[in-house]
Amino acid sequence: GSQGSSYLNNILAKIIKKFEKSSIQVIWQTGDNEFGKYKKYNSKKIHVTPFINNMSEAYAISDLIICRSGALTISELTVCGKPSILIPFSHAAGDHQTKNAQVLVDSNAAKLISEKNLDKKKLLYTIMNLIHNQKTLNEMRKASKAMGKPNATSKIVDHILEQKL
Repeated sequence: GSQGSSYLNNILAKIIKKFEKSSIQVIWQTGDNEFGKYKKYNSKKIHVTPFINNMSEAYAISDLIICRSGALTISELTVCGKPSILIPFSHAAGDHQTKNAQVLVDSNAAKLISEKNLDKKKLLYTIMNLIHNQKTLNEMRKASKAMGKPNATSKIVDHILEQKL
């Protein structure tokens, strides 16, 4: 998310060095408040940034997204057709982020790891297992894209306007 996640930043910092020696490149959005703490990991393969100004470009070059599961994030993932590892914010009102994530998981568009089950080994294993399995990523990509509603705003506005007529 735009503000970053201290929890996710902390767990990623524990495994980030593993990507230096692999073919994997990472774009890591830390949020403004934590950028100073993690900018030391910036390298040729790891791009650490406080904020991503052009999310459409970031999505376009990404094969796998690791993120929270707020409503806007879920809609962006599905419109862009991106496979993801979703780690819902455990203190979200009504646990809505877990519910959001579960919809993608049920459609095979994402993997879900709850905060209580998240550790560095599980995250690294899940990333590596997916990123090195093009067949699974392609299936997740298709499932994610099938869920996307790129014209949702126009359809909602049109529906409202039709009701007023």
